[in-house]
Amino acid sequence: MGHVAPRVWYSLMGVMLLAVAGCGRHQPGAGEDTAGDAMTTGLVADLQKNGFQVNPGYARLYTQQDCKDFTYPRMRNCYANNPAAPYVTPVVKTWPNEYVDPAVVNAFGSMRPGYTSTYRLDPRDAVVMYGKMPPPGRYMGLQTWEFSQDGHWKASDRRKWEQKPDQPVPLQYLFDTIPPDAPRSERTQSVSALGDIVNNVVMERRSGQPFDKNRYFIITPSATTDHAVRRALHAQGVPDEDIFTEQIPARDNLGPIGPLGMGKNAVDFFTTFRYAVPDPDQQQAADKWRKNPPLTVMRVRAPASVGPVQRYGPLTFAKRTANNEAYLADDMRNLVTAVCDRVSTAARLRTRDCGQQQSASAPLPDLVRDFGWTGPYCRKIGMNCLGDQQDAAYFLSRPLPIDSGQVYAVVDTLATETGNATYTALSANDASLMAGVANVLDTGLKGSAEGYAKTVEHSDKFFVHYFSRDCSVLRGMPDWPKNCTEITTGMLPPRAGTAGEGDPALHGMFMASLRDYVKPGTERGPDSTKLLTPRILTFTQSAK
Repeated sequence: MGHVAPRVWYSLMGVMLLAVAGCGRHQPGAGEDTAGDAMTTGLVADLQKNGFQVNPGYARLYTQQDCKDFTYPRMRNCYANNPAAPYVTPVVKTWPNEYVDPAVVNAFGSMRPGYTSTYRLDPRDAVVMYGKMPPPGRYMGLQTWEFSQDGHWKASDRRKWEQKPDQPVPLQYLFDTIPPDAPRSERTQSVSALGDIVNNVVMERRSGQPFDKNRYFIITPSATTDHAVRRALHAQGVPDEDIFTEQIPARDNLGPIGPLGMGKNAVDFFTTFRYAVPDPDQQQAADKWRKNPPLTVMRVRAPASVGPVQRYGPLTFAKRTANNEAYLADDMRNLVTAVCDRVSTAARLRTRDCGQQQSASAPLPDLVRDFGWTGPYCRKIGMNCLGDQQDAAYFLSRPLPIDSGQVYAVVDTLATETGNATYTALSANDASLMAGVANVLDTGLKGSAEGYAKTVEHSDKFFVHYFSRDCSVLRGMPDWPKNCTEITTGMLPPRAGTAGEGDPALHGMFMASLRDYVKPGTERGPDSTKLLTPRILTFTQSAK
């Protein structure tokens, strides 16, 4: 088939391939309409009639196991994936002239031959994904990042973060090449944001409650291509308010984004759809949706006849707001003191994180507020932004040992109770993989500070949660089994005797992270400058 002219290939095979692969692994039942199938046939026919080239794709679930089996071995990084939910990734068939870096083949799971989850974009290209959205829940959103870029960082930029003692992320995750650990490589990992997420609030404000409804997404660098694809969707009866475009901007405030194209030096892209915290009565339906996402994926290229390429303007992020939590600062200090006293007396554990001997590890910094890690900055200096986004305040601890009887207490305001989050996720991460391994939602954190109500005002606005290899050392503490997550060796292997996966220097190292998602009444995460900074306190068992 390599000798068939491209235009003939797409026109003869496009509909058949999309029928086979367009809905991913989803197999519709009798009489079921997935917004794929019949509509896809009509859409492809209409696009091709108007001169478009069409290539098929499919939707694939990306799981924590994929991170361990594929992403870390190839990229040496799991990009601090959020364990609150798996991700759905659109996978597309490569164009005949598209450069595919051997180093990233199957980097995000086992793909069909000739397909990729990291893709390049010609100025006239678009990736199109549509279908039935998941059952009702508290969050879903589509985001595209620049995955990698040509060029290399300056030694001075790398040294800046190497010498900064309070930044929490091990340096190899921030500065690495493709393939990893290749000093002479002129391609760096980027995973940097290109704009705001198209989330459920954005969808609802434009077209009503989107869960369980059909919605349509276009990812493109050209307004011309977007308009032409929209016309084709309109011809299939899709209302314009149900179509959402992720605009790939021509530049950000620090420089151009690109170059586009199919060549080796062009930037490539990575897209995910994330669905989190289904409604309690929707868990079974949510599991079914995730197992076989009923989504159609294709990539298209507009002909010159639709008009000249019109690139989008510069990247701008929406303004973020928050309810100021400063009035709770004294209560936070009192709560930290109370936790220190109670753990020291009731559980007889020691700590140096209380009183006048506070260690540098105690605060959890916010990666945007405290370090400015956003897409434009990361692209400018050739740094990996680890999938930055504007839908959450994101606090992260540095790697901490957990194999010698340590108990970690995380203390902070509960943003769902201060009106600053739709949902909150407190996570445990394996530092050797930069991967999330366990998660506690706000529903599990709510009320965990009520045992301190006699000495702490507004205790209902706070949470206290513990992480340890052995939570039984907290016996005697109020609600100790409920408010402690045991980090098993199955979640995070021990330092001693660990073989295979992960960075050996970071085996047995734990990182805590806190994400506060989407301030109610807005489309984005809370402004973290108005939030109190979470504290992580380290306790150890007394020597016998």
